[in-house]
Amino acid sequence: MKHYTDVKQAQQLFECLAAPARMEILRLVLGGDAPSLDYIAKTLHLTNGAITQHVKKMEDAGIIKLIDVPGKRGAAKRPIPALDRVIIDIAAELESESEQTFDLPLGSFSSANVKPYCALASTDGWIGERDDPRYFTYPERSSAALIYFNSGKIGWTLPSPGKRPLKSLSVSFEISSKPYGHGRQRQSTAVFSLNDIELGGCTIDGEFTDRKGLFTPSGFDGIAQYGKYKTISVREDGSYFDGIKIGSATVDSLNPSALVFYVSTDSGLALFGSGYGDYDCGIKVRLEYK
Repeated sequence: MKHYTDVKQAQQLFECLAAPARMEILRLVLGGDAPSLDYIAKTLHLTNGAITQHVKKMEDAGIIKLIDVPGKRGAAKRPIPALDRVIIDIAAELESESEQTFDLPLGSFSSANVKPYCALASTDGWIGERDDPRYFTYPERSSAALIYFNSGKIGWTLPSPGKRPLKSLSVSFEISSKPYGHGRQRQSTAVFSLNDIELGGCTIDGEFTDRKGLFTPSGFDGIAQYGKYKTISVREDGSYFDGIKIGSATVDSLNPSALVFYVSTDSGLALFGSGYGDYDCGIKVRLEYK
């Protein structure tokens, strides 16, 4: 798994895959049809020297790696995939003077009033004891990459736009239902608000334990592994959840000098931050200006 946070980081990958010969080599490797570099050279009608150069560039880009295997004349080099998935974030390249984007750490919440079942976890393990809300007030909470709670409310203070008038505000995050449930089909309800203005409520899909989250550390078994990436937005004509209108609160009704985004539930939620779940990010905030 390789995650690029912007397209500039992925430049070497793009350049590597721009060559048709290297794409053909990758096709053979992924298909299991590349027992040796010599076999690839004969299959693609290229010299061994050319194949060696292509494979070196693919190694440098982190796409494949070479392993030693028995050959007719001693050990031979066999290329195998070095990763199974590539994620490239392009949103960072879209920012302009009319908008700003921020990535808040999941553990940077400014308020929490939760009840068991509840817990915090960093990528190194659990933070304090599970089912004890006291740990939501401890300084160590700032490293949280996973938060779950049975009922209650958590808030994050958002960056202020200052005196610039907002056209829209959106908050994105990875979320699933209560982590102690009955599998994929379980659902929960969540209510979102900014300061004391309720944006609306919605249904959150069930606990996802059918596979390991792409970024979930080893050792976290038997609990929600990943969630769905969702976006709450407030526009000039109302509030939306993944593009579906859920409330009448407008961006003009907000106090831009003090913005606190709240997530509350009475049926259980799990939130995933950087280093956990399927998306290597925290709470993403996007401010669009008029």
